[in-house]
Amino acid sequence: MNIKDIMDRVLFALSVPKCVCCHTRLDYGQRGLCPKCSAKSEDLLTRNCSRCARKLCECDCSNEFLRGHFVRRVIKCFRYIDRGENNPLNRLIYSLKRDNRSDVLEVCSQMLTEAIFNSISDPENYIFTNVPRRRSAIVEYGIDHSAMLSRAVAKRLGAKYMPLLKSNSRKPQKSLEREERMKNADFSLVTDIDLSGKRIIIIDDIITTGASVSMAASLIRSLGAKDITAACLAIAYKDS
Repeated sequence: MNIKDIMDRVLFALSVPKCVCCHTRLDYGQRGLCPKCSAKSEDLLTRNCSRCARKLCECDCSNEFLRGHFVRRVIKCFRYIDRGENNPLNRLIYSLKRDNRSDVLEVCSQMLTEAIFNSISDPENYIFTNVPRRRSAIVEYGIDHSAMLSRAVAKRLGAKYMPLLKSNSRKPQKSLEREERMKNADFSLVTDIDLSGKRIIIIDDIITTGASVSMAASLIRSLGAKDITAACLAIAYKDS
């Protein structure tokens, strides 16, 4: 065992990481979820797309609304089911948003990387960016989790990450209906770089109505991008 392995184990022991779902203490080498919750999540990852009948993690179906805003493909890992249940995949997203845990980021970025590989043969030739987090949320939690996720996925794929947008939104999207979400999804460009002919992947954690992704895509399209794909951990919209 080398010095790095020893240091990793010491830091792991000092951090006392727990499963994000059941809060069982994790053993060294376990990431985010304990074996029991990981097994439970496997069933959730086998859900199918209602349009193409493939597993969601192998599907890139978009919908009429997003296609109308230049998003031709939506890559996703699983379906977000909010029924008050202790869903391990939902808990991973909650932890990614709030806890700044490197093991959770590792699990989520690996999951999304694999889904992107299922749909795109040359992801290293895309530019990765993200739907930006509200400033007040960044202040509250100390992180922009979608930027972290996008950067981590781009690194895994050998692609370039580029922050293109900032958020001017005042309210969290979760509590709003679609029309309110559209008004609240207030973003602006942080650069006027020419993206003519470039292919872009916009990363978000959950796509619910598509309001945030659609607004982000419209702005990025104005920079000349020729192809825009959305990629998220979960979709919460009906795809039938």
